[in-house]
Amino acid sequence: APRVPGMRLRQLELSSELRRLEADSKFMGYSGACDFGHTSPDWEAVLSLGIFGLRERVVEQGRRQPERAAYFDLLTEIYDATLIFLRRVSDTVRALGKDEMADSLVAMTRRAPETMYEALQTILIYYMLQHHLEGTNVRTLGRLDALLYPYYSKEKEKIPALLQDFLREIDSYRIRANIPFAIGGRLPSGESAVNELTFILVRAYLSLDLPYTKFHLLTAENTPSELLALVFEGIRQGKNSVVFLSDEKIEQGLERLGEAHEDAMRYHVVGCYECGGYGELTCSCNARVNLVKALELALCRGRDMESDRLLGIAHTRTLHRFDDLLEAFFDELRNQADAAMTLTEGYEALYPRLHSAPYFSSTYEKTLERAGDLYTDCTATYNNSSLNALGLASVTDSLYTIRRLVFDERKMTLRELTDLLRSDWEGAEALRLQIRHRYPKYGMGIPEIDQLARLITDRLAEQVNGRKNQRGGVWRLGLFSINWRHEFGAGTGASADGRRRGETLSQNTGATFGADRNGITAHLASVASLDSASTPNGAIVDLDLHKSAAEVPALIATLRTFFLRGGFGVHYNVLDKSTLLDAREHPERYPTLQVRLCGWNALFAKLSEKEQDEFIARAER
Repeated sequence: APRVPGMRLRQLELSSELRRLEADSKFMGYSGACDFGHTSPDWEAVLSLGIFGLRERVVEQGRRQPERAAYFDLLTEIYDATLIFLRRVSDTVRALGKDEMADSLVAMTRRAPETMYEALQTILIYYMLQHHLEGTNVRTLGRLDALLYPYYSKEKEKIPALLQDFLREIDSYRIRANIPFAIGGRLPSGESAVNELTFILVRAYLSLDLPYTKFHLLTAENTPSELLALVFEGIRQGKNSVVFLSDEKIEQGLERLGEAHEDAMRYHVVGCYECGGYGELTCSCNARVNLVKALELALCRGRDMESDRLLGIAHTRTLHRFDDLLEAFFDELRNQADAAMTLTEGYEALYPRLHSAPYFSSTYEKTLERAGDLYTDCTATYNNSSLNALGLASVTDSLYTIRRLVFDERKMTLRELTDLLRSDWEGAEALRLQIRHRYPKYGMGIPEIDQLARLITDRLAEQVNGRKNQRGGVWRLGLFSINWRHEFGAGTGASADGRRRGETLSQNTGATFGADRNGITAHLASVASLDSASTPNGAIVDLDLHKSAAEVPALIATLRTFFLRGGFGVHYNVLDKSTLLDAREHPERYPTLQVRLCGWNALFAKLSEKEQDEFIARAER
C-alpha cells in the first residue's frame, strides 16, 4: 500500500543523531524526508514494449546474469501474476459486453500496443500497477504528444474522442496534487517537438473540466506561437492548470549537475515543475530550508525570536556593517541547509529497509543491467537528492529594509529593529505599514534589490548543487515553496519586510503578496535576474492577472521575453474578483471553478475560508 514506507519508518529504531535533527527541525525552519512520491517511469519503454514486453526484457536480462537469478525470478513472478490478472479482467469486461476493452487487455498479455486505444489502455494499466499495487506514486504521464504520435496516423478520426475519454478517466482518480503530463519541447536535433497531436491533445484538455489533471508546456524559441495562443486562450477561460517551462534552462541546469547532454535533452517533469534527466530517479521533495528563519537567527545570535531557545549558531560577531549581517545570515543558512541534508541522508540510508519498486525499476533499462532495485540498490543512472529554499522574496525584502533603515538612513539601530520584530511590531504599526506598502520590493524590477536575491540563491547553490549524497548521486537546489510556506511561516517570527509573526512566507520565486506594484513586466524581470540554471530542482513564478488584462498577444510576448532573459518557469492565474466572491457565497453555482493552488489545481469551493480570502485579495489587485 502507498502508506507502507511511512508506517515502516515509524517502526524503525532511528539513530540518536537522526532523532535530534528531526526534533530540532520543528523549531529551526528546516526539514528532511524520504521521497518515494515523485517518479517518472520510462514511458517510452512501457509503450514500445508493453506489459508483455517488459516481462520478456526481464527474462532476457535474467539469462544474461545467472548470478542474480533470484532478483530476476522475483520480477518475472510479479509480471506473470500481472498477466494472469489482466486475463481475468478481460474475461470480466467481456461478460459485461465490452469487447473492445477485453480484446485490448488480451493483446496486452501477448504483445506491445499497436493502436491508440491499446496505447492509452496500457498507460492506464501501468499507472494502476505502479501507483496503486506497488505504492510508488506515478507523478507524470510523460510527454504524451511524443509518446502517442506513432499511433496517431492509424485512426485519426477517433483520436479526439479517445483522448477525451482517457483524460476523463485519469481525472476520475482524483489525485489531490493532480496527475500531470508534458507536451512540446525540442527534438535532439533542436527542431520543435510540437506535432499535430499536440494541438489535438490541448484542445481535448481545454474542452473538459479536469480539476485533478494538469500539464507542463515545455517551451523553446521555436515553440509555435499558434500553440501558445491556444493555451493562453484556455487560461483566459479559467483553465489555469498549465505551467510553462524553459527547455533551455532545464537542460542547462541538469548538465551543470554532471548529467550527460543526451540525458538532459530527454528530461522528464514530475509533480508540479521538477525535472530530471533520462535515467534519473527524481527525488525532488526531500529537504527544505526556511530563508526567513535563517535571517531571524542571524539577528538574534542563533536564538528563536519567540522562545529565545538557541537553535542556530550562537555567534558573537559585531554587526556594524550590512555585510557583517549578510555573512551571519549566510552562516545560519549554511547551518540550516547542512542539518536538512544530513537529516535527509539519514532517512535515505534507510531506503533498503523501507521500500522497493519492482514495476518501476523494471522500466529502467540501466536498472535491469545493474540487476537491482531503484531504491534498495540505487541502480538509477542518477540518484540525486533535493533541497528547496522557501521565502526568497520575504528574505530579500527584509534584507533590503534593514540595509536602508539601519545602515543607510540610520533611522534606528539593528538592536532596536530586532526588538521591534521580537514584539511583533508592537507600537509601530505606522512604520510596519510604511515598510510593507511604500518601500521598494523584489518583484518591482529594481536591480539593487534583485541583486540581493541573486546573491542569496548563488551562495546557496554553491553549497548545495553537486554536493555528494550517500546514494551515489548529488544534491540539487530548488526554489519552490508550494504550500509549505504556510507551515514554515507559522513558525517564523516577524520579519523586517513588514510581515507579522506567523504570517505566510512568499510563494515560490515570486514577489511577496502585493509587492509586484510595477506590473507583470517588472515582476518577471526581477525573477529572470536569478541564475535559474543553478536551481535545477525547479524555480517557478506565479502571476495573477485579471481577465481584462490578459490579452493573448501580450501574454505570449511576456512569456517569450521571460525565457529569453533566463527564466525557468511561469504559471499564469487569471482571476476575477466578482466571480470568486459569488462562488464563495454560492458554491453550488461553481462546482468546476478552478484556481491554481501552489503547484496543483484546486476546486475553489473546496478551499478553506483563509485560502479563498487570499485568492479574492489577489484578484483585487
